[in-house]
Amino acid sequence: MSDATLLVLNPNTSQAMTEAVVSAARALLPPGLRAIGWTASAGPPVIKDRPSYDAAAAAMPALLAEAPRADAILLACFGDPGLAVLRERAGVPVTGLAEAAILAARQRGERFAILTAGAAWVPILTDCVAAGGASHLLAGVFALDGDGAALRADPERFRAQVRALSARARAAGARRLVPGGAAFEGLRFDWAEGLAVDRPVEAAVTLLAHALPKPPA
Repeated sequence: MSDATLLVLNPNTSQAMTEAVVSAARALLPPGLRAIGWTASAGPPVIKDRPSYDAAAAAMPALLAEAPRADAILLACFGDPGLAVLRERAGVPVTGLAEAAILAARQRGERFAILTAGAAWVPILTDCVAAGGASHLLAGVFALDGDGAALRADPERFRAQVRALSARARAAGARRLVPGGAAFEGLRFDWAEGLAVDRPVEAAVTLLAHALPKPPA
């Protein structure tokens, strides 16, 4: 029996972001499960605002049609553009980075904050948290002054901001911090003291691993 496959589906055209999420997923999957990636062939190199978010959502049927078949799908954009359409059409278990992280936050029941790349994401992610039923736990969405592409290109530029914004999140009452974006995967930062950092890929892989077919004993 072949391994069950988790497809990491990236709705932007950044191969580096796809590879970062795939690498993180592979490190978390149990034996008998494998992760592969698929990157959009057209569209924005980074989803950074409402227009690019809406464009990615509209392109989801075409992206799914060109992607390889899999046993489960992880939508690798925090904010989950097109998740409802993907779930409706995929015919396999599906989650998104934001959905999984918000569900995990609800299950923990602790105050949390989201760190994102770019101010345009703040209202989008605030809406995601509300849709996930976790607004009462949200201490805030805090934004770096650059988008995900800038973060990947020069992480050193953002180190002081990450430290300062995570400290603001802690001061706002957060006990946990979610780095909200595929661009954060594989990067290491000096977070404020007193915060647990919850990686969305870990939440998503945990969720989907339970839904994937189990290998024979």
